[in-house]
Amino acid sequence: MSETFWAAVAALTGLAGNITAVVVAVVSLRKADQALAQAYAVDGASSAIAWRDQVIALHDRGLTPDQIREIMLLEDGGEGYERSNGRIDDIVSAIPRRPAS
Repeated sequence: MSETFWAAVAALTGLAGNITAVVVAVVSLRKADQALAQAYAVDGASSAIAWRDQVIALHDRGLTPDQIREIMLLEDGGEGYERSNGRIDDIVSAIPRRPAS
């Protein structure tokens, strides 16, 4: 067999290796993107749970939804929290206040 044949085989083998590397990279990027999206969703859920816990704790202390809103808006970035984590009026509407101990 001639040198050009073996050069062509070597070139095709190299090309196949490069294609394999590209496919592995694409699959890895997709997996990383899915993991990032999942982590973001978990972080968002944790934020909403913490927001609701704070709202309920202030409600238990006897504050009205307007007073709670005023306090929660003082937090850094608090302006958009109610829109994304739950309206204060909706959160406290069905929750009776805990009796003072």
